[in-house]
Amino acid sequence: MIAKHVLALSLGTLALGIAEFSMMSILLPTAGDLGVSVPEAGHFIAAYAAGVCAGVVLMTLFGRSVPLKRLLLILCAVIVLGNAVTVFAPNYGFMIASRFISGLPHGAFFGVGSIVCAELSRPGETSRDVCLMVAGMTIANLAGVPLASFLAWAVSWRAAFVIAAGAGLATLLAVKCWVPALPALPNKGFAAQFRFLGAFEPWLVLFAIGLGNGGFFAYYSYVNPVIEHVAGIPASLMWVVITLAGAGMVGGNLFCAKIAPNYSNPALAAFGQGVLFIALVALFFLAHWASAAVFLTTLVAACAFFVSGPQQVMMIENAKEGRILAAALCQCSFNAGNALGAWLGGLPIAAGKSAEWSAMPGIFLALAGFGLLFAKWMIHTTRTRERLEGRIAALKDQVEDQKAELGRR
Repeated sequence: MIAKHVLALSLGTLALGIAEFSMMSILLPTAGDLGVSVPEAGHFIAAYAAGVCAGVVLMTLFGRSVPLKRLLLILCAVIVLGNAVTVFAPNYGFMIASRFISGLPHGAFFGVGSIVCAELSRPGETSRDVCLMVAGMTIANLAGVPLASFLAWAVSWRAAFVIAAGAGLATLLAVKCWVPALPALPNKGFAAQFRFLGAFEPWLVLFAIGLGNGGFFAYYSYVNPVIEHVAGIPASLMWVVITLAGAGMVGGNLFCAKIAPNYSNPALAAFGQGVLFIALVALFFLAHWASAAVFLTTLVAACAFFVSGPQQVMMIENAKEGRILAAALCQCSFNAGNALGAWLGGLPIAAGKSAEWSAMPGIFLALAGFGLLFAKWMIHTTRTRERLEGRIAALKDQVEDQKAELGRR
């Protein structure tokens, strides 16, 4: 049985997923309507990601003393506002501004939501509830984004943001009704939030998230022209491709949740990132083959959300006073990778290459992310072995002490 507060938080990530990922599937009609090039339309993706990063800064400055439920309600209101304004965007500049506003609550919502899950979940179920919260974003890609893509073809690209605003309003009502009142976390000062960043490993994870997801977004930001112009699939079927990619995201997220008890988080993250790298290499060479392009698009989407849960848990498990900041920084790094990937993926296209060349920068970014996660896995394995050896040595000493005691008797 899923708790109501988890459902409310999942609804929020659903709204955020529609707001963030719809842009990739409606890039061509948006560019055409606003009179900009496809690479320039890619800036709308980057503007959202910049808003995510700015939102983390604002939350760190002003949100640490606000009760958790009230903070969630404020974030929901900004979700509604940003997407409602985007519906009426008349030009490039207005669209950049509205997308920036839409991104502001993204990382903060994930950060606060993760802490709410930790505060309200039963013992041993925090990771499961966080995965279920994140599942809302995968469902957005399975249902909400394909619907937006279809409506962009049938009605207008602006319909995507009507849906996102409506989902945000539903989230606000659900949070008001289903999330119990929770106090603000203990405020031990501004600097205390950053104390966990004095260690090396959080930075290792943050850079892995940014680079690894940059690899995904370098390709996925331009999935629309790749599928239509390179693979030769008609625009009327773009929503089918996006649906399959969304199914991959749901499948990757749920598969990771299923096998997570059997493996460490670093091992899961490194494995998923490695498969993503291989899939991007295959996409670059096989994008002209329609069935391969669709399958590999689904696979890279699955990998992107397979690694999401383990990365989130790796960040918050040792953050102490900085748990909200740690969870929010995950999304900040994720969206920094989004912006980096969208920019780098657009460079080959702007230089005159065909759209599948967007995967080439993604290949190198994904490889770098894998290297960092592999290093984290090795550190974790070494520490686990050392702890195990320490326990064995302690047990041996205890046995020897007991033998000696028996001998004296």
